[in-house]
Amino acid sequence: MRSSLHSRGAPRGGFTLIELLVVIAIIAVLVGLLLPAVQKVREAAARSQCQNNLKQMGIAAHMYNDTYKKLPTGWVTTEVAPAAAVTPDAKPSPGWSWGTLILPFIEQENLYRSINPNLVDFDDSKPNVKATVTADTATYLSIFNCPSDVLISKTNGLLQNFGKSNYTINREVSGPDANNNPTYLTVATIRDGASNTILIGERDSQINIAAIWAARSSVTSASFEGRPGRGINIPYPGTPPAPTGTGDCIRLTWTSLHPGGANFLFADGSVHFLSAQIDADQSVDGCAYPASNLPGPTGGGYTYQNLVHPNDGRVVRLP
Repeated sequence: MRSSLHSRGAPRGGFTLIELLVVIAIIAVLVGLLLPAVQKVREAAARSQCQNNLKQMGIAAHMYNDTYKKLPTGWVTTEVAPAAAVTPDAKPSPGWSWGTLILPFIEQENLYRSINPNLVDFDDSKPNVKATVTADTATYLSIFNCPSDVLISKTNGLLQNFGKSNYTINREVSGPDANNNPTYLTVATIRDGASNTILIGERDSQINIAAIWAARSSVTSASFEGRPGRGINIPYPGTPPAPTGTGDCIRLTWTSLHPGGANFLFADGSVHFLSAQIDADQSVDGCAYPASNLPGPTGGGYTYQNLVHPNDGRVVRLP
């Protein structure tokens, strides 16, 4: 007969209810202590990836500048509609934007060929063809999306369902001008210096309307361009994001979901994180195009607006 390991009266091993509750409480405390650290690591990784996206765009913009002797235009337009063209359109809306122009320089040559935009940015004698929403122009491209902005949809429903983007270009550098005519600024002809001028910045889709990479939507020019607005990261209070209202510049503001500020690509190809506490014009003038850049507390204008205006003579040198 096999002997039993335990006699009939021996106590059984295991946890008491109180011991189990203590262990659960200890685990809960450890999770509570570790979660903020995990979130910080995750945000640091997202911020780093966002900066890498901008660096790639900077390389693409410089390659474009070297190839065509000008920076990529924010939105492809011509000054006069060609008389000889069958379907001339000087200011197409939707029209192809800077995101489409740099596709061949961000390893998206096949997508560019598939879209076949028939760009005439370099020949004012031909018409500009309107952009259209297709499977190609609705494509999700990771380079145009910041990891901190939770991807609810791969397209931007507020902007005609073109592919979503978290980055907009500084129209004062790229053009077109206030009359929607093309400009031909190069890296070398930025009078305030390429290292002192913002070229591209972030815009999120949760406190703002983000953007699209392929085109200038007919809903608003905020679909491709960014302006100083009234500060970084947190929109000014009192008015919710408005994708259409002409009196509300919040849709044009650079914003992000990174704590404390946003990432920016400067025209020299460098990337900087600018604090939400940066000195900025809080009036409507800070949102205008071109902005008035009224004198600030130091008598030399507002730092944020100075970084946007490429030729105002008020040079801001970042540390």
